Amino acid sequence: MPKKIINLIFLILIFIFVFSFLNIGNNSAYSETIYQVSVQGEIDQGMVLLVTKGIQEAEEADADRIIFSIDTFGGLVDSAIRIRDAILQTHLETIAFVPGRAWSAGALIALSAEKLVMADGSSIGAAETRPKTEKYISALRKEFQATAERRNRNSEIAAAMVDSDIAIEGIIEKNKLLSLTAGEALEYEISDLKASDFYDLKEQLNILGANFIETQLSPSERFARFVTNPAVSTVLLTIGLMAIMFEVIAPGFGVGGTVGLLSLGVFFSSFIIVGYATWGILVLFLVGLVLLFIELFIIPGFGITGFGGIIAILSSFYFLFPSPEIALSVLAVVLVLSILGTYVMIKIFGTSKIWRNISLKESQTRGTGYVSSSDKKDLIGLKGKTLTPLRPTGIARINGKRCDVVTEGDYIDKGQEIEVIEIAGSRIVVKKVEKQ
Repeated sequence: MPKKIINLIFLILIFIFVFSFLNIGNNSAYSETIYQVSVQGEIDQGMVLLVTKGIQEAEEADADRIIFSIDTFGGLVDSAIRIRDAILQTHLETIAFVPGRAWSAGALIALSAEKLVMADGSSIGAAETRPKTEKYISALRKEFQATAERRNRNSEIAAAMVDSDIAIEGIIEKNKLLSLTAGEALEYEISDLKASDFYDLKEQLNILGANFIETQLSPSERFARFVTNPAVSTVLLTIGLMAIMFEVIAPGFGVGGTVGLLSLGVFFSSFIIVGYATWGILVLFLVGLVLLFIELFIIPGFGITGFGGIIAILSSFYFLFPSPEIALSVLAVVLVLSILGTYVMIKIFGTSKIWRNISLKESQTRGTGYVSSSDKKDLIGLKGKTLTPLRPTGIARINGKRCDVVTEGDYIDKGQEIEVIEIAGSRIVVKKVEKQ
């Protein structure tokens, strides 16, 4: 091979090697993979799901960093603590960027990141507890202090964001909660950088060309976050319980049973998706349903079995919510609305035999007009009038006496003339008398 060709090939190889080396060096900052998690709006159970999902995806992808963009007025302390723990536990580098407000629960999340960057015009702090009692103030103050110490930040300033009894000379007076602007946070060594916007943040961190991946909730996860909101949960539980009571009042497993089971199914599945419902809670709920079923259909009379079923169901609801205060307030509203709704339904639709078996009732004596089973055989062929709607069971007056009656499946309205056509055990079977 001619010497010139060999020299040319050698020069080309050297050129390729040098170019590749320079290209790798120039793009070393651009090869990073950075996950973004938007912590905006209320801090709730759905936000816990979003943050933990983002951290898990970033760890599985072996990302270089995670940036949490925080803009919130706060939310549930329990949810904020769970997010804080997840951020502290990851081995990836974490950055909190505050473009607006990191108040209350949002301040704890911002402090938990390794690097805290605040935009011009942003603020952090104002972590007032609700209820404002010493127990809650002390607990949250220690969380703020511990988090600040973990990230080598001023723990006393962090504590003053929670406890108004803390006074720091030149910074905050007693009986006032501490909030800091972006400039103050940088001055007092709470934050690490100040950036005009997210682009400026990327410039300062030299990550302009990095590969950014934003974590988002799936449609089912977004729906679950919506359902687990205490206000929505209250409505869904009330609908579920009232629908089941409607099925008991007007049996036949139709609309009431279907709507009730669907409502409770959506309720529990949403809490399972966000990670708050464990199998133990679900089993407790199912045990409660079984006990109620036994009470209603096997050993009616509303005794210890039915009471135990109600306690099991209410307990399963209680343990789903993030705090006792939220759980008790939701259950109180649900119970009041369900009782009122059941009362209205009884007034409108009357009651069934199943309901009468579990409800308090007067003594069935001859003096009050009730008929014993030994007298029922004489009723065949007699006519009477319905005192309640028959759906298909109800009450009618026959031969001047009140009787529990049942149709052959037909619906008969209140005040209609009926005729006894059969005595089947303890049942009085009637039909509507058609007018000639």
